[in-house]
Amino acid sequence: MRAFVSSLLGVLALVTAAVAVPGLWVERNIVDESGYVALADSLAEDPAFRSELASTVSEGVLRGAGVDGVRRQLAEPAVRRAAEGMTELSGFDAAWSEVNRQSHRINVTDIPPAELDGRLGVDLTPLVTLVADAANQRLGTNLRAPGDLVVAVGTPEQRTALDRVRDITAWSWAALAVALVLGVAAIVTARRRGTALIVMGAGLVVLAVVEQIAAVSGGGLVVDQVAQSAGFGRALMEQLHDAVVASYGLWMLVLGALGVVSVVAGVVVRVRT
Repeated sequence: MRAFVSSLLGVLALVTAAVAVPGLWVERNIVDESGYVALADSLAEDPAFRSELASTVSEGVLRGAGVDGVRRQLAEPAVRRAAEGMTELSGFDAAWSEVNRQSHRINVTDIPPAELDGRLGVDLTPLVTLVADAANQRLGTNLRAPGDLVVAVGTPEQRTALDRVRDITAWSWAALAVALVLGVAAIVTARRRGTALIVMGAGLVVLAVVEQIAAVSGGGLVVDQVAQSAGFGRALMEQLHDAVVASYGLWMLVLGALGVVSVVAGVVVRVRT
């Protein structure tokens, strides 16, 4: 009977952990504003993404400034050069962080702008202002940056899914506490605690591997669903997917390491008893 109870508690602990750990990662890196800004900070390092970003920002500057005809022909080369080299501008890092901060707010915490029609969005306004100022310095003109430039990404269904995930992650800490209690109870009630530690540790290692595989493959499907066509939206989602996989992979390494420690502890207990 004790063996059955211990096994049941162990399975419940692993199942609960399988829900709690991803939830905690999402809460820390997606729902939390500072966590998301840190996660997205390195996205602009990719050349392909920078190219799409420069194209979107330069077009936003030209369209927002309302230039056309000869004036556009004169302004466009300077604006595009400024956009293509904006990562080298002194204010880029601050502007990029502000882009991610404002984008997080309209997607997670604030009411989204009406022009998004319920979709996810990226607020590129800080970069538009940066590029417009740089182009004005080169041209000696006064191009007016648009009031804002918010690029829609994905569909309303994806935004609804994000809202649901945000609500669910509020219970992640409670789920982790339950998983820990169940895990300890499984070990305490086991007849052979060394064996219980080994099994629990092996379960954690398997869990870490499975969840990392799910993050890699599932993330690719999300990219295809959110951004079905080429362009800025897809380039952004591809880079964000890579950042998510790398960050989540570190969490899974820690989880797997805890599993290895549990296995080693179980072996030691069995040898001594």
